[in-house]
Amino acid sequence: SYNAIESNDQVMSRLIFLLVLATAIVATSASRRNNKHCRRNLNNINLSLNDCYCQQPLFVTFAQKTEENLMLDNICITLFPLPDDAETFQIYMSKIYCDGSSEIISFVATQMETGIIKYASPYCTFTDTIFGYAGCDTYLVYRCFEFGDCGSVDGTLVFGLSKQCKTIGLSCLRKVEEIVEESKIRNNEYYVLPMKLPNQCVTQQLCVAPPNPFYNHLPAHSTRSLHK
Repeated sequence: SYNAIESNDQVMSRLIFLLVLATAIVATSASRRNNKHCRRNLNNINLSLNDCYCQQPLFVTFAQKTEENLMLDNICITLFPLPDDAETFQIYMSKIYCDGSSEIISFVATQMETGIIKYASPYCTFTDTIFGYAGCDTYLVYRCFEFGDCGSVDGTLVFGLSKQCKTIGLSCLRKVEEIVEESKIRNNEYYVLPMKLPNQCVTQQLCVAPPNPFYNHLPAHSTRSLHK
């Protein structure tokens, strides 16, 4: 029946999702030992994924000064707990560029410990460490790329996260630089996101799954058998 087919599809999707997440975490464990670019042993602060969920939407207030970041107007982050695992969240990053174009990136995130969050997709993994609070409603996040190709989320980054959709002032940026220096993180130039354009926060979980390379490599008969 149709309901049986739909149920089987959901089961298959869930199994594939778990395979992607498990593969990404295993790959990360193998690659992390060889990653010499990430700053270890930061003093992470008491902010959990559930705290972020309760305070959402969240906005990136500043980011490292790169060619791509200079094209950004605002970034909105929203979180949705998985229906069968309240400790794991689907994360959506909605980017608005200065020319009005937009992009939505999705990851699955899980809490490793308070203030340390691991993100995974079929293509890459990275870890965020929340290591400071600048006092202007801006938390400081250290992002460490670990495995695969994350595209625009690649590399080692420091950025600010706030529940307020507004630009930060110069005094706040100076405080950010102080915290970064105290944490012995390599200092870089930062770009304050202007936030002049309307944000496009994802307000409900998207039902369309992103392309999945693991699913694409399943034998053709596995898909057909669901419709017998």
